[in-house]
Amino acid sequence: MTIAAPDSTWDLVVVGHGVAGLAAAKSFLDHSAQAGRTARVAVLERAPRSDRGGSSAWTTAFLRLTGEGELDPSWAENMRMNSGALIDEQYVSSFYANVPATLQWLQDLGVALDKVPTPFGTGWAWSVVGGGRAVVEKLLAKVTAQGADVFYETTAEHLVRDDEGQTTGVQVRLSDGTATVLGAAAVVLANGGFEGNHEMLSRYIADVYRLKTVSPGTMNNRGDGLRMALEVGAGTAGQFDAAHLEPCDARSASEEPLVAAWYWGILVNQAGERFMDEAERTYDIQFDSIANVTHRTQGGRSYAIIDQSVRRAVPFLDAMQSTALAPVTADTIEELAVKLGIDPQRLAATVAQYNAAAPGDIDPLTMDGRATTGITPRKSNYAQPLTDGPFEAWPIEPQICFTYGGVKVDAEAHVLDMDGRVISGLYAAGEVTGIFYKEYPAGTSVLRSMTFGREAGRVAAAEVFGAHASIGAAAG
Repeated sequence: MTIAAPDSTWDLVVVGHGVAGLAAAKSFLDHSAQAGRTARVAVLERAPRSDRGGSSAWTTAFLRLTGEGELDPSWAENMRMNSGALIDEQYVSSFYANVPATLQWLQDLGVALDKVPTPFGTGWAWSVVGGGRAVVEKLLAKVTAQGADVFYETTAEHLVRDDEGQTTGVQVRLSDGTATVLGAAAVVLANGGFEGNHEMLSRYIADVYRLKTVSPGTMNNRGDGLRMALEVGAGTAGQFDAAHLEPCDARSASEEPLVAAWYWGILVNQAGERFMDEAERTYDIQFDSIANVTHRTQGGRSYAIIDQSVRRAVPFLDAMQSTALAPVTADTIEELAVKLGIDPQRLAATVAQYNAAAPGDIDPLTMDGRATTGITPRKSNYAQPLTDGPFEAWPIEPQICFTYGGVKVDAEAHVLDMDGRVISGLYAAGEVTGIFYKEYPAGTSVLRSMTFGREAGRVAAAEVFGAHASIGAAAG
């Protein structure tokens, strides 16, 4: 596909082809049409068409919702607890206010949702049928049918602004190395974090060489949006030395090979010792903590271990694990240790100490409070003695899903400068925007991307066709 001529102008240029970017393009087109305008929209994607969608295309798109389809109240509680004085209450309120309309919009597009009870004490689990790829493909079909142009293998390099500070376009580089400028009345940055940029990661996160991305598409997130925004004076938000990591099967080359067995069993390090409470909090929070602690304090490797009593107590265990590889098995703990490369006597002593402290009779459908006594670290829930072989184990290595540090935006998706002022004509949505500190409450990344992508498109259309002359209309 060839790019438009260098002097082409657009009402909106969207940088990024994931859920946030396509939601912004769709929303802008819809609101422009409601205003009686035919908008010119360009969507830029640095990847080839075959790899379109970035991180959005692989995610299962779990949605953190109540049974009534509203954003889970625990999300705000988590944000306030971890963000402290840095919490943006207007952003939080905007998220809650806009989620129901976003869900309705998604279903109106023809995307189906599933709702099932969750065993993790959070009420309900909602997910998109077909995952994030279903949203990407549906939105792509809609925006192209409405006249948007999508340009693949096109990397945004710099924002262009006029002397008054108005954003007027994007300088891009094509696959053949040619540079050109796309003029625009508005620009939305929606091209993810910097998890695919090891140079940027190494400034903030230790031992990044150990961190594989959860999907090939995630490698396309090179921090371009953040870099371009900083060049024009954007402010930042979110914790730059932290990221959402996931505990994945170290043996697997598949996308997001999650391991969950540690939640009902035990987790040991390379010395064969337990090093943290495996079930201190609900799984949707704990799996991020497991991965981060393993990466930061245990050399990037740990092992989940269960026995057959756990198998019987947790019949849905395999459904929780996206790894397709069978566990390492052995009839005794010592034999299992040899297969894992762990000192057999040390692991046997660890398991014996845990067994003596574990009450058993767990209830996997609630936070059951069946805790160990007399040992450190404590296990707060699901403490089941591991005595019934054969024993099973999975080697865990954390993988990076997305970074927390990003561009500062307001509740309407405007990019703000370092003094909190709106940078005219510039908007951002999705993981390029920073908000998280310390940990990620799962099930809100896709939801946040869709919600604020829609908001960015709505606000941009109102400001382009209300307060500003339309470049597209003037050109035509």
